[in-house]
Amino acid sequence: MSTRKCLLMFQDNPIIVAVRNPKDIYDAIHSKSQIIFLLTGNVYNLKKMVELCTKSGKHVFTHLDLIKGYSQDNYFIKYLKDEIKPTGIITTKNNIITRAKQEGLMTVQRLFLLDSSAMDISITSAKKIKPDAIEILPGLVPKLITAVKKELDIPIVTGGFIETEEEVRSCLAAGALSASTSHKPLWDKIELIREEQRLLQNE
Repeated sequence: MSTRKCLLMFQDNPIIVAVRNPKDIYDAIHSKSQIIFLLTGNVYNLKKMVELCTKSGKHVFTHLDLIKGYSQDNYFIKYLKDEIKPTGIITTKNNIITRAKQEGLMTVQRLFLLDSSAMDISITSAKKIKPDAIEILPGLVPKLITAVKKELDIPIVTGGFIETEEEVRSCLAAGALSASTSHKPLWDKIELIREEQRLLQNE
């Protein structure tokens, strides 16, 4: 069910706002995208940032590998679900994906496909762990997206150095549902890209 929700959510938001600096959170919540990837945070500000996002009607995913001041154990995952209340989590770690799924959080597994060996290992891992979605980095290599899509029946997001509309279109054409970007000029291009995708689907 969560995978289906992820698919629909990402499908409707071809551009995802990636926040690397807490000061950008206010620009993020006023963007047109309904999904925010929090790639920053610590024990002092994470809850506030997540609350700002959710109160603005955004779906917010916290990147647990990048949060500071928390121990990534079972107690933290439960605390995250019950007290901080994001839509879901992002991580590279299999055990955190498994635990987050047990708590009912949506899960995005970030895969660094640096070479063919890394791709094989990542695909095998994703098949076993079954995250609700995967994020492929680097996102600017369309043939990687296409290759992974052939192997996995899991929604695909791409990220990393995506800064132009054409780069977003390239990712989507290769099989990704969304592209995450911290490049602010792209954040409000989502309506244009969304309409283009709808027209392509109706052809």
